[in-house]
Amino acid sequence: MGTLKIKIKKPVMKSLIRLYLSFGVIMIFFIIVFNTKIFYWNVNVPFTSFIAFVSGLVINIFGGSSHVTGTHLSTAHFSINVVDGCNGLYAAAILISGVIAYPSSIAHKLLGVLIGFSAIFVLNLVRVISLLYLGQYYPDIFHEAHIFIWQPIIILWAIFIWYIWWSIIEGEKNK
Repeated sequence: MGTLKIKIKKPVMKSLIRLYLSFGVIMIFFIIVFNTKIFYWNVNVPFTSFIAFVSGLVINIFGGSSHVTGTHLSTAHFSINVVDGCNGLYAAAILISGVIAYPSSIAHKLLGVLIGFSAIFVLNLVRVISLLYLGQYYPDIFHEAHIFIWQPIIILWAIFIWYIWWSIIEGEKNK
């Protein structure tokens, strides 16, 4: 069997290394910040409570009956607690790190972050609401759906959004 050789030009290789290193450094920054008490109490908890609140609001608007207390969302038959890691912030950190690391204008970066964060927020609402009802009607598969289905979907969604953003940016560069 022959060896597969891929030739990458040096400027391209340098750009890729710079992109990956920048992405890694920015992600480390997010992880450090996310693990501070200041961030947890002043951003994470209020944001997570907001996720629970909006999820409850959506359920009630569409004819369901839910109750929200802080990060707890419940129906008459099931309750969930939206916790750190289930609020979409880590997925947003992946997206934002990719957007910041990629060489583009500030306007493109701001647009990518704004639209991308919004898209992650909306999918995360779908996640929270679907998990609440899944737990209510199919409690035996709640854990597996939460960990093995929804977590990868949210992360892949962030990567997909970044890819779409990147494709648009590259398309504009090549016009």
